[in-house]
Amino acid sequence: MGAHALLLNIGCTRRTPYTRDRPTRDISLTDSASTPRLRATFAIFLALVAAATVIGPAAVPASWYYISGVLGFLCVALACLGRIWASVFIAGHKDVELVTTGPYARCRHPLYSCSILGALGLGLTTRSALLCVIVVVLISALVIYAASCEEQFLADAFPEEFKAYVAATPNMWWPGKRAAALPEHLDVRPAVFRKAFLDAGSFFLLYLLVAIAAEYRLLPAS
Repeated sequence: MGAHALLLNIGCTRRTPYTRDRPTRDISLTDSASTPRLRATFAIFLALVAAATVIGPAAVPASWYYISGVLGFLCVALACLGRIWASVFIAGHKDVELVTTGPYARCRHPLYSCSILGALGLGLTTRSALLCVIVVVLISALVIYAASCEEQFLADAFPEEFKAYVAATPNMWWPGKRAAALPEHLDVRPAVFRKAFLDAGSFFLLYLLVAIAAEYRLLPAS
């Protein structure tokens, strides 16, 4: 598979940088640029659900069972809330302007960070160390590659602004100490935010499916 084909398959679609003399409607062509990546992400998570029924210990200590369950739920809940909060700031603005406020003032990829956190939560819920490591590694590799492509696009689209943003916000994944001043108001496009809301909320459905799959595996043999 060629490099260009690989680029298209995992969501690092080649995009045309936005300029002020180009009509805004052209930007709509990039609205689905993340669709292949989202499909790959959900394919990994659905495979995790199936694997959780058969891969992993048939019994776990009670302490680890409850600790992993609580930690898994907390990670998934924080990931969902974090993705919804970050989506408010970019809904309808992605690729059109450089967003540097709210969570984007603390780290450059809060949405991707939440995806990794959600993957960790789902992995913990399987009560299988092997599955936990596999899903976190796969999702991390996917979003790290997507983030590198996105940063290249932003560097091309907003050369000076993005250079200043990187200097002011060096942390890519973990929130830094930079003050996250909130704007007085945000222009949010409901149709775009609705998709982001559903994407974030789907983590809860996946959590339930993974929990059920793990419980099925842990059922005592009759």
